[in-house]
Order: sequence, then C-alpha cells, then structure tokens
Amino acid sequence: MSVPTAALPASASQSPAPASQWPAPASTWIVSRSFDLTWFFGGAALSLAAVALLVGVGAPVVALWWVWLLAFDGPHIGAAFTRTYLDRREWRARPGVLVRGLLVFAVGPAFLVAGLVTGSEKPFALFLGLAALYGYYHVVRQHYGFLALYQAVNRDRAPLDRRLDGVVLYAGLWAPYVYFILSHPRARRLLEVPSEGPGAALAGHAAGAAVVVWTLAMIALVGRIVVRAPAINRPKIAYLLVTLPLYAVIYFVLARLEPLYTASAGPDQDFLMLSILVTVFHNVQYLGLVWFHNRNRYATATDAGPATWVNRSALRFLAVCGAFSLVVYSLAACWTDVFPGCRLFGAGSGPITASQIGLCLWWGLALQHYYLDQRIWRISGDAELKRNLRLA
Repeated sequence: MSVPTAALPASASQSPAPASQWPAPASTWIVSRSFDLTWFFGGAALSLAAVALLVGVGAPVVALWWVWLLAFDGPHIGAAFTRTYLDRREWRARPGVLVRGLLVFAVGPAFLVAGLVTGSEKPFALFLGLAALYGYYHVVRQHYGFLALYQAVNRDRAPLDRRLDGVVLYAGLWAPYVYFILSHPRARRLLEVPSEGPGAALAGHAAGAAVVVWTLAMIALVGRIVVRAPAINRPKIAYLLVTLPLYAVIYFVLARLEPLYTASAGPDQDFLMLSILVTVFHNVQYLGLVWFHNRNRYATATDAGPATWVNRSALRFLAVCGAFSLVVYSLAACWTDVFPGCRLFGAGSGPITASQIGLCLWWGLALQHYYLDQRIWRISGDAELKRNLRLA
C-alpha cells in the first residue's frame, strides 16, 4: 500500500510556529488506538517473536517459514483480490488496471524466452533478482503509505515536515538493505561483487556509508522529536520509532546469521529467516488496512458482486484470504521446487523446467499484487477511497 504525498492537503506555511504557539500534541489514529496498535504496529511484535523462536529457542526455520507463508503472506496477497477482482464495480470503474494486472504474469515467461534466445540463464536470474528488489520496494512504499496516513489524520500538513519525514523513512529503510546486499557473503555472490581488489573495497566503503546514512536519519528523527516536542504527531513518531530500528536490527545484525537453514542449496533457501522478519510486519498491516477499507466500502453495497458477500464479516474476510493461501498460494510455492518441505516435480531438465514455470507463477502473483497495490491506493482524485479510509 502506498499513499502519495501529493494526495494529501498542503499547509499554507512551511515556517514552524514558536513553541508557545504550538498546539497540543496530535494523537489521532487511523482507525482507533487498539486497532492501530494491533494491526498497524502489531506485526513488528510478531517479527520479534519470530526472532525469539528462531534464535532464542532454536525453532526450525523451515517450519516457521511455512507458517508465515500460509498464515500471513498468502492471505495478504488474497486480501487485494477482495477489493479488486471480486468487486463488480471495480471491473466497471477501472477494467484496464485489472486486465494489466493479469498481463503481469507474462513478465516471467518473457525473461524465460529471452534466456532461450540468448542461450543463457542470466535473463531469468535477472528477473528473479529484480522481482526480489521490487518486493522490498513494495514493503518500503507501504511503510511510507502508513506514514502519510498518520500525517493526514493528524493534519500534519507542513510541506517541509512531510519531506523530512519521507527522507528519514526512506533513508532509514533503504540504508540497512544496501548494507545487507553489499556485506553479506551470499548476497554479494548473487550481485557478483568482487571478493578482493578495488571492487571489493568500493563495496565495503558503500556498506559503511549505508550505516552512516541510517545513523544520520535517526539523529534527524530524534532531533525533530526534541525540537517539536510541544506539538509532536505522536502516532507518526511512534510509527517511525518502531519501524526504522526494527529493519536496522534485521539487516545490520540478524542477517549475519543467514542462512539459518543449514541445508540451504541456493538463494531461495539462503534467506528464509529474513523473509519472515521483513515481511510479517507488512502482511499484518495490509490485512488490517484492507479490512478497514472493505468494511466501510461494502457495509451497504448491493452491486459489488462477490466482494459484498466476502466482506460481510471479518471472520469471513479472513477465511476467504486464508483459503486462497492454502489452495492457490501453497500450490504456487510447491510448484517452484525451490522451497524446502514441499516439492511437486523435483529436479527437471530441458530448456524450460517445471521449477521455472512455478517461479513464473509464484512471482507473477507477487508482481501482480505489487502492481495492483500501486494503483488501488491512490488517494488523489479518488473521493470514494478517501471516504472508505475515513479521510474525507
């Protein structure tokens, strides 16, 4: 989910008021204090719980990965369908978006064909790498979206403040990721970073610079908290103070433990723990936001088709998302033949393998989700979306 800054009202002035004129601290939540802390913050606690299980207790990472995949990641993919493909009104309002979402499934096969034409495995490897990068971009954009929502509901509209918030968030989330891909041996191998010589030295300096950037972002955040304390936007600041340190701990510290799965046979198995820790926060947030939107949109709707039935209750909504995960998402995951614990076809041979087809399907679901997400959450010019998110 991403909410563009341009979609939000602008302030008439960028100049901060004197401390004596600042209003009382803002404490408005997107839905409510309890709902937000459960759904929009609670996923961070699940990430920490996973750390405790994996690192503290020594729980098997493969088992926990499948729990995360089927109970959180799959349902969050299915949630997007409950307000798009299952909604008759969406087909009337933006059929082009929905059709292009289906065409996204052709991206992976296009790279496969490029590999056949060139006689090289590199095009498909490039597809997998770009898809993974797009996945983290998607996570970052959702965090920016929640930041923008907390700005909006608290009338935190000063353009300078909004820009600074965005810089702090992006620096605080991208810097740890850059450090990880430039410092972890297996990530460096995937990027073909030299292990010695000038290239290796440059990568080391860049990784060090990423640490400096993150530190400066946190100093800027803390400094603004101190300076603006009389009129602080408490939910927004709390969100930043939860999100940025969490991802820093994941990529600066915990990533060093990977691969936690000692029998790892490739990049798809090297970072199972990171997949859980980075994404479960995102998954829980998305489920909460979609349900909040859907209960407002479909409460009295009579012309939305299956979406009306699906969203009659939270239990039914979650059950449908869970069913999608257990049937469709699990099949796609097993079809890839790269994730431990479930393989449909085993080792294959030939110009195109069943595993590659499965990876096209698996990443097709993800890429379709990323594409839809960029289109359906644009508040600018969408009065109905504003009403459904209670921003109007």
